[in-house]
Amino acid sequence: MGWKEFTYHLVSEFCNTVGLRTFTLQEFYQRYEAEFAAFAPQNQHTYAKVRQQLQVLRDEGLLTFVDNHGTYTLRGVDLLRDEVDEPELVKALPVTAREREYLVEIRARDRGWVRLARHTFGEFCLVPQCSNTFVKEDGTRYVEVHHIEPLSEGGEEQIWNLAVICAHHHRVAHYAREAERLQLRAKLLETTQRVLTRG
Repeated sequence: MGWKEFTYHLVSEFCNTVGLRTFTLQEFYQRYEAEFAAFAPQNQHTYAKVRQQLQVLRDEGLLTFVDNHGTYTLRGVDLLRDEVDEPELVKALPVTAREREYLVEIRARDRGWVRLARHTFGEFCLVPQCSNTFVKEDGTRYVEVHHIEPLSEGGEEQIWNLAVICAHHHRVAHYAREAERLQLRAKLLETTQRVLTRG
């Protein structure tokens, strides 16, 4: 196993452990500094080597660089270990990337970014004048968390790219005609930006 494969293996392990696809170089390296040192004991500059390997993984489309502060998003796997209740079912379905993303979103457990999105944006559909959310048996409102800019189109797993919407508008966001999808995307981006700016 070479540096690239070893680094990618640890990135996948890290993301599965924390339940998030987004991570910083600093937190990743701190978590696995001992493993990298043991992997290449002769290398006196492992931090620089890891940063270089993350760049290689980015060039190959397995990671994307989110900002200028060393933040990356894992892209090389369809599902993290706990992203869905029935991962084998989703993997087996003959679906497009857009459909797969929708299935992942609706089956996502309430953790990580999903939990943060609900905390930030509430439990009502963010589409103006929508009242399609309903109360479940346990007393909580049913709402789905949606990537506004789809991951399959280069969107990031960041709070500014997440929205809480009802099941109807979630289907619209994925399956409606392109003009309607783009119109909804613009509305959601505007609404989430307004909420985040208000703080």
